[in-house]
Amino acid sequence: MRGRDLRKLAEPPGAHTTPAAQNARSIPMTNPAETEIKARIGVHGRITFAEFMELALYHPTGGYYTSGSPVGASGDYYTSPSAHPTFGAALAVMLRNMWEALERPSPFHVVEMGAGDGLLARDIAAFIPVLSDQLAQNIRYVVLDRISPTPNLAPDTTTTNRVAATGVPLRNIVGCMLSNELVDAFPVALFEVRDGIPREVYITLQDGELREVLEEPNTPELIQAVAGVDHKLPEGYRGEVNLGMATWIDEASQALDRGFMVTIDYGHAGSDPYSPHRPDGTLRTHRSHTAGNDPLSHIGAQDITTHVDFAALDRVGGESGLVGIGIVSQANLLGALGINRWLHTLRRMELSQPDRDANMMAMRDIIRPGGLGDFVILVQQKNTETHNLDQLLPAEKEDLPPPPLLDPAHTPLLEGSYPHATWQPPQTWNTP
Repeated sequence: MRGRDLRKLAEPPGAHTTPAAQNARSIPMTNPAETEIKARIGVHGRITFAEFMELALYHPTGGYYTSGSPVGASGDYYTSPSAHPTFGAALAVMLRNMWEALERPSPFHVVEMGAGDGLLARDIAAFIPVLSDQLAQNIRYVVLDRISPTPNLAPDTTTTNRVAATGVPLRNIVGCMLSNELVDAFPVALFEVRDGIPREVYITLQDGELREVLEEPNTPELIQAVAGVDHKLPEGYRGEVNLGMATWIDEASQALDRGFMVTIDYGHAGSDPYSPHRPDGTLRTHRSHTAGNDPLSHIGAQDITTHVDFAALDRVGGESGLVGIGIVSQANLLGALGINRWLHTLRRMELSQPDRDANMMAMRDIIRPGGLGDFVILVQQKNTETHNLDQLLPAEKEDLPPPPLLDPAHTPLLEGSYPHATWQPPQTWNTP
């Protein structure tokens, strides 16, 4: 699945749009997901928003993630992996240090959950042999997604396994469990405050059209969440409760025998998930690089996401045996892992000016404040001797290999934003 970066609104970290999008994802007028949603409402009178979101995103034949490729210039958003391969290269540096911290186990498993098109796996796997031939011989990369991942073959120096599953059906992993923009697309329960009382949002039919209706809360997680709010929520306040987060992280912890858990997404790390500064909630839709807030339209043809509560994710991880060792911004962690040095190296590499500009822009984009750089990275450990994130960073004076460069698999951000910057004059005559 993954990812979604550009599609964010101004409020969420990572908010930006790209003029590169030219083709909107299309879907048949009669969508199987919408048909199923209306059929269930016909039987029960209404369904929870969480059930609606599950069908809209994951229906086997009509869900958003089963009916097309949402990432890239022709999709609905781009992600950090699709922006530039140094995102994967920086994570490869941290994975190498994790392998060292675990005293070089063989095999060293990396399980990427919600891997989508496999581009991040490809970029990580391509950079591992550049860092360490020995790690390249021992790493085993597992691409895990509830939808059969699109093949994006990694170098022959690694063994990459692709697993389609709704959960985490693995055990005895020694290594790292990794996800990028996965948790934000888990189905959520919605509530809205009316007459001072939180009401749950349900979806029903009125004159053949899908509509919201507010009724007495019936979702246990939502009831528990609003009961724990220690301040008065203003009239009209809307909020979400992520229903899959606790089960997912518990399954990941059960799969991990010894090693690390790295969760990358957009969201907030504060202790108050229902801040008065977010009275409209954080649920957003994304379609053709345009953010919106109408989840009942374009069913199966638009993404639906919410902010991740990283403080809660760290807490429930702790209840499942994972010990948090750092919550940090993407800009800060990637900078510490080498991207700032790679930006300097890029200036000295023998590249054409358009290629240098394209790589420079994309590398800066994934650490840009107010954009992807504000994404949050939570690192947790289980049964290791690593108690601080600094232990997984390269030494300041370590010589890092040159950065990987853009290739056709990545989103052409410079071309999309400044078409004239990559224009080359036509060859109209032969030169001696």
